Amino acid sequence: MKTEYLTGIELKFIESSKKMKQKSIHITILLNIFGTFLYMVGIKVFAAPARIAPGGASGIAVLINYLTGFPIGLFCSLFRIPLLIIILWKKIFPLFFFWKTVGSILLLSFMTDIIGPMLPVYKGDFLLAAIFAGTFMGSGLALVYLGNSDTGGITLIGLIIQKRYPQFQVGTMISLLNFIIVLTSGIVYKNMENILYAIVTVYVSGLFMDRIVNNANAKNLMIVMSECTDKVRCIFLNEEKGLTLLKGEGGYTSETQRVIMSAVNKGDCIRIQKKIIQTDDKALIIVEEASKVLGKNFGHMI
Repeated sequence: MKTEYLTGIELKFIESSKKMKQKSIHITILLNIFGTFLYMVGIKVFAAPARIAPGGASGIAVLINYLTGFPIGLFCSLFRIPLLIIILWKKIFPLFFFWKTVGSILLLSFMTDIIGPMLPVYKGDFLLAAIFAGTFMGSGLALVYLGNSDTGGITLIGLIIQKRYPQFQVGTMISLLNFIIVLTSGIVYKNMENILYAIVTVYVSGLFMDRIVNNANAKNLMIVMSECTDKVRCIFLNEEKGLTLLKGEGGYTSETQRVIMSAVNKGDCIRIQKKIIQTDDKALIIVEEASKVLGKNFGHMI
């Protein structure tokens, strides 16, 4: 009887996994499209018209476009080809991530050179242009990152470093790598103010990227003590949440009891709490905010 019960739960878990996978694919596509669009708006509407080189391959493309008129989107694609070849050759990242990145790069080039010229250009205050360029670019990069992809260029270097040293913030690392390109922009534009505006853009971009990614990846640590441990365990499994069963002992009763511990998304936490209470209204649920969760596929985009 127990084996049949567990088999039914496992079948339900597999069906749930298939539905979640299909939903995840759709969300990934939307995140990449919308993120790429926001990033393009930051470049074409705010950064390039204000002569701001926001760092990375896009910053170099803006400078080349200013000097020669070469299309920004096309240059970004050509610039990233050698880096993509190295990643594919060395097998640094999985193939699914590689092809997603290729798709994001091509999409960014298309939007920048085809859709970008159709958008109105901001010609107001340069400081506002710098702030909004960083806002749109950082938000766009964060969404693409959450979609398990990347726009290529300097950001890929940041991801490679994070894979080796997961404690570093991707947005902060990208900002540091971009300052060299920012300083070069001062030489090209022959104006110190362009460097200062570009620094503002890079800083705001890194700030927005870190904030969005951190909030999206925020976790709650749930500790559950219940007399219906198996049923509560199935709730976490149906929600596709990893969990650990701990052996506990009551302080007053000295009775041995299994304790469930799981790190879950904040958005899922309330829903899981309701299901646990419906299953066992006497269950003790402790929820704490987890400042950082690493390992076991946590804290990594690939």
